[in-house]
Amino acid sequence: MKSAAWLWVAITATVPHTVSAGFESPLADTSYKEGTVHAANQAQESTSDYLSAFATESPSEELFQRHDGLASLAPIVNVADDLLTKPIPTNKWWGNLIHTTTEDINTVANPAWSNPYALKLPKQAPFGLQACYSYTYRQLADEVDGVVRYYLHEFHNDVTLSASEFGSTKPDYEVYSFSDMGVALRTCVAGIGGSDSSSCMDSALVHGMAFVSATYAGLTPRIESDYAMTLLDSSTPGKYVVQLANNQTWVVFCSDTSATFSVDGTGSALAAAAGYTGTVRLAVLPENGGQGVYDDYASCVVRGGDVSVQSRTSYSLDWETEGSGCKSSGLLHFALPHQVEVMGDATTTQSSGAIVLRSSTRGQMVGQVTTSGSWTLSEPEADDEVDFYPASKPSADVVSQIGLLSTLQSDIDSTWTLDTGSWYYNGKAYQKYASLCLMATDSSVVGADTTLLRSCLSKLQTLIAPFVNNTFSVPLVYETTYKGIVTSQVFTSNDVNVEFGNGVYNDHHYHYGYWVTASAILKKLDPSWSGMTQLETMVWTLLRDVANPSSDDAYFPKFRHFSWYLGHSYSHGVTPMADGKDEESTSEDVNFYYGMMLWGKVTENQAVEDLGSLMLRLKARAVRTYFLMTSDNTIHPPQFVPNHVTGIFFDNKADYATWFSAEKYCIHGIQMIPVSPINGLVRTTTFIQEEWDDILSKEAIVTGADTTNAWLSLLLVNEAAINRAGALSKMVTATMDDGLTRSWALYNAASRGGSTMSSSETKLVTLAPSSTKSTPIPTTAALDVNQELYL
Repeated sequence: MKSAAWLWVAITATVPHTVSAGFESPLADTSYKEGTVHAANQAQESTSDYLSAFATESPSEELFQRHDGLASLAPIVNVADDLLTKPIPTNKWWGNLIHTTTEDINTVANPAWSNPYALKLPKQAPFGLQACYSYTYRQLADEVDGVVRYYLHEFHNDVTLSASEFGSTKPDYEVYSFSDMGVALRTCVAGIGGSDSSSCMDSALVHGMAFVSATYAGLTPRIESDYAMTLLDSSTPGKYVVQLANNQTWVVFCSDTSATFSVDGTGSALAAAAGYTGTVRLAVLPENGGQGVYDDYASCVVRGGDVSVQSRTSYSLDWETEGSGCKSSGLLHFALPHQVEVMGDATTTQSSGAIVLRSSTRGQMVGQVTTSGSWTLSEPEADDEVDFYPASKPSADVVSQIGLLSTLQSDIDSTWTLDTGSWYYNGKAYQKYASLCLMATDSSVVGADTTLLRSCLSKLQTLIAPFVNNTFSVPLVYETTYKGIVTSQVFTSNDVNVEFGNGVYNDHHYHYGYWVTASAILKKLDPSWSGMTQLETMVWTLLRDVANPSSDDAYFPKFRHFSWYLGHSYSHGVTPMADGKDEESTSEDVNFYYGMMLWGKVTENQAVEDLGSLMLRLKARAVRTYFLMTSDNTIHPPQFVPNHVTGIFFDNKADYATWFSAEKYCIHGIQMIPVSPINGLVRTTTFIQEEWDDILSKEAIVTGADTTNAWLSLLLVNEAAINRAGALSKMVTATMDDGLTRSWALYNAASRGGSTMSSSETKLVTLAPSSTKSTPIPTTAALDVNQELYL
């Protein structure tokens, strides 16, 4: 089971080495000065190691055929021609600005959430850069027993940075550069005054930006709204304070303070009196914020941002800035709650003079001021960050009490199969079987006997031959429009929905994480295997596809799924979504970066191990902050928190649901797969206890001990953290999830709560004859669209 987000469309690599115009604050100085671009440049020496390309060669053409057919299935719009020859980011917050369908290409524009603003490039007038402060429009579902299933936000045109010259003619929108944190955009119209050249406004769209900005070159600025405007104050040259009929108050700053603006005859637009060369910036005032809160920071414009890594535990977000105020007053930029926790000298919501706005689904954002142009954040080593085995492996006595050895032998001797054509389900099976081989090396389970290990490895190596050679019935191909590794099934079927949307870059971190983690296990256990060179080629290529850390690799975009600003990945790829990008199965996301760390370890590539470890710990922090909710969570509305998990987590919506089922055990269980020693890094005992007491213990499959329902096996391994004996006693007869063996379930459950078992626990564990029964691996990866319950 996993994300099927694609269904709602608005529908030979080598082993790597280990190694515009400025802006003046109108209150500081009324003279306009040429701006200076400042690119923060901290710790470049260390970054060059941690963020070195995994490889720079073209992916093996012998292994991966080339295919260019995605342009017609998932068209790209609003991207400059020269960028189309480069890797195109596919799973970024701003994706809705460049993704469309053939049906909607000329009519529908979907927002993208930079936070605290939502942004849109409208296809109907008023044209320009449209901005909405989403929190104003929050809507909650109807309460049932005081709890809501979802909350979301409507999009309204609060303000549009436009120009009189756009009129009723749609300008050309063109994204012309990417950074890790956003994009640069031109909005142009041709033929002004009979000229053949274009007149443009230029904007940077960046995660966390405090202002919505545009630099004009000869156009006549016009700020339009869905709401009537009242000009509250224009007494300061270059500054206008405007109240909208929806009770929002916006501040407008102009770098050319000689420009004159007034509310025009429509009553809902602030228009310049003449053509203008300079920058216009807009910001919504916070609740109870004075009209001057932004004055000191209006002359420093953020143009982009990139990540740098200083060590296994430290990274920076380096902001590209422009304007004379950047080194004096500094850059004002909004941080999310998980960032404030680990940022040096952070301004918090409790700090005097803090500027606080609200994101759509990630809580309060606090303005941070920096004159260095960089934020430095730390992710300390974690006690629960394990490698291949649980931190506390079960003792030989516990192994004997739960009959683990005989169960392991039964699982290894069973028939191992792979699905006919699913990279997702085959990956789950590969990691499931590889985990058996791990247990076969644990002396507390098998003693000094290596017979089971030899048998397990032989079966595993035979099983994965089609992976090593990329000869499954639906092989992977290198797709040349966006540039990445996708299933060929999207082209043979001409259907973006197949294989959970893998062909349009959905869920690669879920799918490929299983292959990376299982391959790390195999390399640890049998590094001299004859097929290891070919296996390494496949794994490094999948790592490049999902987590390439460098623009030096011209064949894959940087960090396809992972957002260093949000701290987690996006699962949705290159089809538009009305509520923005989403993430559902956080545990499968964790599994990828866990596997990346392990792969770095077994290949003795310290930089990859450390980078994977850092991303893993950052991901875990984000999951604990936003996705798994204890009762004291303040990120989400109090009526939503009792759900304990967010379900499908969009930029604009949190929906207590899955893409495939309305059952609560599925909504929670999807956050538990695969069963792994690393899950303890994310799932705290406090969270597990609350989730169990409030929801899972009341589910019918638990109260009725429905051992025929495979989801119960996942819930029981989870329960073992707080009730080990009770969980183990039920686990011996439960039907296993298709990605889980009984021995691995018992092994992980028994490892929770210490290596020994108390006498009272021993009495509760009643063994039953072991069974290898598990749910069958599906023969197709495509779900019936009628199974999808929620938009």
